[in-house]
Amino acid sequence: MIRACTIMMVLSTTICSISAYAEKTTASPDVYNQCVEQTIEKLALGNINNAVVESCSNQSRAYYEKEIVKVLDQIKKQSQINHQPERYNDIMKSQRLWKAYVDQECQNAGSYIGSPMYAFCPMREYGKRLDQLTEYAQ
Repeated sequence: MIRACTIMMVLSTTICSISAYAEKTTASPDVYNQCVEQTIEKLALGNINNAVVESCSNQSRAYYEKEIVKVLDQIKKQSQINHQPERYNDIMKSQRLWKAYVDQECQNAGSYIGSPMYAFCPMREYGKRLDQLTEYAQ
C-alpha cells in the first residue's frame, strides 16, 4: 500500500512538472499554426503544402523578429536604468552569435531535410529565441 502511494505521488509530481514546463515553453503565440489554419481555410485546400509552409513560416518569422526587437529594446532600457550596460552588451553579443548559428543550422536543415526547412527552421528558432529573451527581460 505504501509503495502504491509512493508511486502515485511520484507520477503526479512528474505530470505536474511536465505540465508546468509545457505551459512555460509556449509563451509566444502560435502564429504559425494560426496562419496555416487560416490559409488552408481561405484557399479551400485539403491539406498543408510547401507553399503554405513557406508563406506562414515567413509571416511568423517576421512577427517574431519584430517582437524580438521590442524585447531587446526593453532589455536595453532595463540595463540603462540598472546601470548594467554589460548586461545588454552581452545579450547583443549572444544575439549575433545566435543569428549566425541559426543561419547555418537552418541551411543544413534545408540541405538535408528539404526545401520547406529553409523557411520553417528559422521561424521555429526565432520563436524559441523570443521566449528565451522574454524570460531574460523578466
